[in-house]
Amino acid sequence: MNPRVFYPLHNTIKHYPWGSKQAFSTLFAISDTDGQPQAEIWMGAHPSGCSVVEQPNGTQLPLSELINQEPETTLGLRVSQQFGELPFLLKVLAAQSALSLQVHPEKTYAEQGFLREQQMASGDYHDGNHKPELVYALTPFMAMNGFRPYDDIIHHFELLDAPEIKHALADFKAQRDESGLQHFFIALMQLETAQRSAALARLEEKNNTGVFPQITPYLKKLIQDYPGDIGLLSPLLLHCITLDPGEAMFLWPGTLHAYIQGVAVEVMANSDNVLRAGLTAKKINLPELVRCTHFHSRPENTLTMKPVQEGHFLSYPVPVEDFRFTLSKTNDSVPVMLESVQIILVMSGHAMLSHANGETLNLVAGQSAFIPASTGEYVLSHQGEVCLVSA
Repeated sequence: MNPRVFYPLHNTIKHYPWGSKQAFSTLFAISDTDGQPQAEIWMGAHPSGCSVVEQPNGTQLPLSELINQEPETTLGLRVSQQFGELPFLLKVLAAQSALSLQVHPEKTYAEQGFLREQQMASGDYHDGNHKPELVYALTPFMAMNGFRPYDDIIHHFELLDAPEIKHALADFKAQRDESGLQHFFIALMQLETAQRSAALARLEEKNNTGVFPQITPYLKKLIQDYPGDIGLLSPLLLHCITLDPGEAMFLWPGTLHAYIQGVAVEVMANSDNVLRAGLTAKKINLPELVRCTHFHSRPENTLTMKPVQEGHFLSYPVPVEDFRFTLSKTNDSVPVMLESVQIILVMSGHAMLSHANGETLNLVAGQSAFIPASTGEYVLSHQGEVCLVSA
């Protein structure tokens, strides 16, 4: 049986409470048969949600097994030698409610944590990999990404003027650096129940009177989704950003962040590690999260990414080797040269993939395909927007 050059993917849909009941149906005509929120579509070979490929004889096979059968053929020699597996995971995320306030660990911490996980089964680590992420908005996408400048954080908490936080804020004002912010963050997260309730009541009161005009929509949404959660203070700590459709941002491992509302394509290293601090009913491990978090501030003008034109394609340069993210928006036929394995996703419209051996594959919005490195070159004909993810 000759291998295919294009493998249609059947992908796992994750049902989480924060997901949407309409987004995937509206954008991709994916029916919601059981009425559960549809939160994420996973495209990749991670064991927590491995895609399935169609073989030429019509049978189906987990993508991970296809890769393991011939890693050099499917991944390409370089990727096979460097990673030994598909190094990226592609998702579409649809958030109706906010996701947890979270951090993804760097690779060193992930390796250490996964080793402990195998010995102690703490539930914190699913693999030994880091998880840098690129997020590309399909609809207006509200998020928080990284700490504000220290003076900006102090200003917001001075406006809050909560007596319960007064001493911790004074300590941070006296030590405006990473260590000072770390201690301030821990103090906030560990407020006693009565102190927490009083501080959050103060926050809601101040927000209702227009004290925080730039972040009011973020606070309103979080208060609606997670009343009484200490994570409601996070917009005072973190950059609040709304990506317009077609805008993208990058998140380093160790970055405290949360996605609040909207639909986006996510591409990341092949990992499912999440450490949570708030905005969740799931397990919180504050000491481990603090250990893995970078407490430096990032300039706001570095949050969004600028694409680079590369021939017919728009490329989004990322500072990691696990993945590359490229877009095609031209309603035309363009040649695609593969340097390694690729997953293609049609984000809108439709596409046809054509190979010199005569094999073709038609895809519509929401459909994707796995393209082995051995495919070499093919022609992409499409109307709409298509993303190509490779390593």
